[in-house]
Amino acid sequence: MAPLQKKARKAYNHNHTQTSVNWAELHPDMLRIISSKLCDFGSFVKFRAVCKSWRSAADLSECPRQFPCLVDWPHMQQNTTLRVYSPASCTSHIFQVPNALCYGPFGGELLMKPNCPMKMPLFYLNPLTGVKTAFPFEVQLRNSRPTGAYWLHSRIDEFAVGKEGLRHVFYFKISENDEWTRKEIDDKLRAVAYHDHKYFLLEARNVHLSVLVINKTNGAELPSIPFPNSFTSLNYPFNYLVATTNGLLAIIGFKPLFVKDLKDCRFEVHRQENYPENPHWTKLNGIGDLILFVDHFNCFALKASDYHCFEGNCIYFISSVQKPKHGSKHVIGRFHMGLNTIEELSGPTWFGKGNSTVNSAWFLPSI
Repeated sequence: MAPLQKKARKAYNHNHTQTSVNWAELHPDMLRIISSKLCDFGSFVKFRAVCKSWRSAADLSECPRQFPCLVDWPHMQQNTTLRVYSPASCTSHIFQVPNALCYGPFGGELLMKPNCPMKMPLFYLNPLTGVKTAFPFEVQLRNSRPTGAYWLHSRIDEFAVGKEGLRHVFYFKISENDEWTRKEIDDKLRAVAYHDHKYFLLEARNVHLSVLVINKTNGAELPSIPFPNSFTSLNYPFNYLVATTNGLLAIIGFKPLFVKDLKDCRFEVHRQENYPENPHWTKLNGIGDLILFVDHFNCFALKASDYHCFEGNCIYFISSVQKPKHGSKHVIGRFHMGLNTIEELSGPTWFGKGNSTVNSAWFLPSI
């Protein structure tokens, strides 16, 4: 080695030694600040795996709110392979769930049905931890069967929707006696939301949409209200009801299953006001700090301020874009209400391959 090269190598080694950092000795306060901003479960798990000091600084009980992920599962198959994609880090994860059928995500868990000859109860599964919890409802669903598109659940309010043939059945608890009651729905039930001690059920009556209202206290049926801009079923828009800190919202998605251009998709958001004296819907120009996540199963809302570097006033959704010579491609879209613009987000290469968007949904990871 030439003298000049030896001199340069010596200088490099000296500078490298001077600037090297023992990452295991970072101050615990600094580690806690870093871990508090890890809203991607994969990054949080990797952070805890660095060393003991990092693990102690990122206690599971102080895990930051996790940004929603996209979960994809095969339709009606056993030995299910669940694929989870995190938009926060653009990373994918694979989880195996043997001998069970998946009906879709609900909060931070998946509703599963054991695939065996014997009649086994449904259960909830956390795919990240492998923890199973029993189906929480004290009432059996009799002949009802869960269908992903119409099965809704809240651990706080505890209600459920089953399907018997073409009829839906709504199960809920009455506050007065804390007992389960069953209400048959003659029409197609598209969504359920719990707001202001009332259940709001979005029904498709004939070719129109209306909202049935039930008092949770005594189970009494209250005056129903029309859905905003009620469309005929032939138009088949995607309609949602969601309870938020900004009130009860109705979301209308002008988003057919297949579009030639993602920019053809549009959304409207309306807020219910003055129920029951003078109920009416007010169309909103924006939703402020809220982020809405919609798919073929459900809709839920989060606050952007609870996360790091994520913008509010947006709607995240899933769609299929027609591609010439290549069929269609499933994509993740984001509709910005303030700008009235739509952009396609980065997604996994496996998204939609050998599957359909109906088996893909937003999922709230829980560590």
